[in-house]
Amino acid sequence: MLGKFLSPDANPPVPWHRVLSSAGTISSRGPGTDGANRQRDALVAEGIDVVATRSGELKVDLRQYGWFPAPGTIDIGVALEEDEDSGVDEGEQDGG
Repeated sequence: MLGKFLSPDANPPVPWHRVLSSAGTISSRGPGTDGANRQRDALVAEGIDVVATRSGELKVDLRQYGWFPAPGTIDIGVALEEDEDSGVDEGEQDGG
């Protein structure tokens, strides 16, 4: 099933091309592959500027295009419990 989503012919339901390194670089897929260029093309098609560094890396300016949501602002579909509602007895919390 995983191969179906990673297949180059598939139209995956997740925006794989938006995944970058923490430095904003597009990871090399190894010699003889075109995945990094395909990722660059997909980002450029969305209006994202991708530049080639002096070392040849493809990079996105995360200060301009990065997404850094504040903690607790994303609905992840799972209800988070408060400490008082966690169902853990106080005696269990401090080892007794």
